[in-house]
Amino acid sequence: MGIFGRRKDTDLSEESLDPQEPVAPNPPPGEPGVDRDWDRALDGPYDITELADPAGKVDLGALRVPAVKGMELRLDVEQGSGRVVGVTMGIGTSRLQLQVFATPRSTGIWREVREEIAEGVRKTGGTADVTDGVLGTELRCRMPGKATDGRVAFQPARFVGVDGPRWFLRGVVNGPAAADDEALRPLLGLLRQVVVSRGEEPRPPREVLVLQPPKEVVEVMEQRAAAARPTGKGRKPGGTAASGTAAGGTGTAAAGRGKAGEGRG
Repeated sequence: MGIFGRRKDTDLSEESLDPQEPVAPNPPPGEPGVDRDWDRALDGPYDITELADPAGKVDLGALRVPAVKGMELRLDVEQGSGRVVGVTMGIGTSRLQLQVFATPRSTGIWREVREEIAEGVRKTGGTADVTDGVLGTELRCRMPGKATDGRVAFQPARFVGVDGPRWFLRGVVNGPAAADDEALRPLLGLLRQVVVSRGEEPRPPREVLVLQPPKEVVEVMEQRAAAARPTGKGRKPGGTAASGTAAGGTGTAAAGRGKAGEGRG
């Protein structure tokens, strides 16, 4: 499945050119999307320039994700390239997969992306409905698959999208939270704590931002990969840790295959 205003500079005084430290967001009282409208810059997910101190999060390079007691964290590795292209956070039996992509300066892409996702789901025999959610417009789908008896079975999936400064964050929700708003709330709480660090280098629009696993995770992955290598005839290698991607999006699903579109962001 395939999957972005311009700032007007008016004050060029010496003071205005001094680099400014990011100021911690100060959202108004109440739960966003419930007691008041959600405001991304105040409520998250945040850009690295908007959060004064992203400490206390797991640093994955382009994404800083919260570390919460009882939360499962999995890195999603693209088969073939070995690139870490996403991260999946789980609470209970619900899962939220996150991927972040480069976008142009001028516009957001969530509207275009969800139309492409919906078209792809419908072509496979599933359903896709655009609805209003806590973080704005979202896509609720029923994804076709096969049951153990061979018959077609449908699984719910929920797509959420957030347009940020030159980046787009896509979330895919699976499990009970895909259909249950109450089960979704803790996952959205995690999503709103995420910090995106896109970097300043030019990138093609829709290029997936590759994540960097923490050093200790890399060491474990290398140890398991070494242990899985064949040592003699007749032995087949096993898999590596953190391989595969979360259900509801493979590799760079809904945003092209690593690079999509033309031009630079």
